[in-house]
Amino acid sequence: KRMCPYRCFDTEDDMSNWAPTPKYMIAEGDVYWGAPNEEDMEYSQLAVNYLKLDRVPLYNQSWDPIINALRAGDFFGTTGEILFHNWSIEGTGANRTYDATIEYTFPLDFAELVWGNGKTVGRKIISLTDTTAFGTRTFKIPFDGTGKKWVRFAVWDSAGDGAWAQPIQLK
Repeated sequence: KRMCPYRCFDTEDDMSNWAPTPKYMIAEGDVYWGAPNEEDMEYSQLAVNYLKLDRVPLYNQSWDPIINALRAGDFFGTTGEILFHNWSIEGTGANRTYDATIEYTFPLDFAELVWGNGKTVGRKIISLTDTTAFGTRTFKIPFDGTGKKWVRFAVWDSAGDGAWAQPIQLK
């Protein structure tokens, strides 16, 4: 259903509960060679990061915008088949809404809103099995933020591919 549910997402959720601020998960790719003497036979399970930036700095400019986006959690991870166009939280207290707009390739399977209160982790699963290939979707998911420390959002497709936004600290 999800990539790396225990070693990655469950660990991120636990660490976000333990720490004063949520922890972010940087996507990475595992690349290896198929066999000796095989040319151009790289295999990978690749996930990448997309950063929210006003513009990409030139090679000879400061990397501060990139570092600041990573430190602020203004990025999402994806295998590429699902892309976030935007994500945010609106409202306060018991009347909050997680807003996100995505674009996707394969039919979707489910989305999940995940939160922690400093001790436990909860989640709301939204079935998306009624979707077809190649679409966009806007989510406006109401949730009660009372007592919650952080919240994150992820979307998974029928092929097991996904995209996940970084946890947002609730105040």
